[in-house]
Amino acid sequence: MDFRFNDNQILFAEATKEMLTTECTASRLRQMIGNEEGTISGVWANLASIGVLGMTGPERVGGLEMTDIDLVLIMEELGNVICPETVIEHTAIGIPFLSKYGEGKIGDDLLADFVSGKQRISVGLCSLYVLNADSADYFLMKNVDEIHFLPRKDTVLTFQKSIDETRRLFRVEWEPADGTIITKSEQVLEETMLSAATATAAQCLGIASHLLKETISYVKEREQFGKPVGVNQAIKHHLADTGKAIEFARPMVHRAAWAISNEDDDRAASVAMAKYLASKAVDHACRTALQCHGAIAYTIEYDLQLWMKRGWALSAAWGDMNSQRNKIAENLGV
Repeated sequence: MDFRFNDNQILFAEATKEMLTTECTASRLRQMIGNEEGTISGVWANLASIGVLGMTGPERVGGLEMTDIDLVLIMEELGNVICPETVIEHTAIGIPFLSKYGEGKIGDDLLADFVSGKQRISVGLCSLYVLNADSADYFLMKNVDEIHFLPRKDTVLTFQKSIDETRRLFRVEWEPADGTIITKSEQVLEETMLSAATATAAQCLGIASHLLKETISYVKEREQFGKPVGVNQAIKHHLADTGKAIEFARPMVHRAAWAISNEDDDRAASVAMAKYLASKAVDHACRTALQCHGAIAYTIEYDLQLWMKRGWALSAAWGDMNSQRNKIAENLGV
């Protein structure tokens, strides 16, 4: 087994990072929240132009036919800047699912629009609420063991206020119909959720890494009794434990992406372990950042709260620590 990354995968992630660092900033996130929007102007188009949005699509419609292992580093970079765009829903879930199961039910013209980013997909497969539903053109929705594909115009949206204001959530009311069914299979749904959980785990790593970096920088500068607070042994222990949690989780997330891409027999167990460890790492990073920053960490004016809220939201998304622990036990036959 070799899930080391090749030069192309690393360069793709670095190019994405360079764009996101410039375009997806804390000030622009705050502006987006103030305007009650779910996207940052230009970011979606830039993600499309460098090939991120369509990387999992088939070549016949302009995609790159890449898989989860190609996507995992990019997802980490999206987490690092808490990008609000629905890349997990669109690229990690929607396009691969429709490419595999939508033949004869959606045309190549529409699939090409998804690959190019002209039209957007969001999903309601594992939650009562759909992310950025007001910006999406189409939805993948679950009804018992059925997965349906339908346009936004056939739905009614109700905004649901979220503690994480960078994630605009909506309840979607819709009517299941025979013509909207893409597939009816619990196994297909479970396989689809493996990619979603792995991509979310990767974003958790990005958030945790950012929080650790910012906290280390802060405790080096913040002085108490004439000394940086970072010289205190208790602070060092908190930071070291957070770093260990991140570095312990990262190879498991990469292993999970490799397992899905190679249809490994143990992929369900690998994904459960990856999401469990990544959720644990980002939860640890959030708590460490909150404690080490002190009172300032509780203020809305300080950017740290944006990353902590997203971290706790994604820690629970697509299976929280408890549910992943249960899946691990189930796969081990415990």
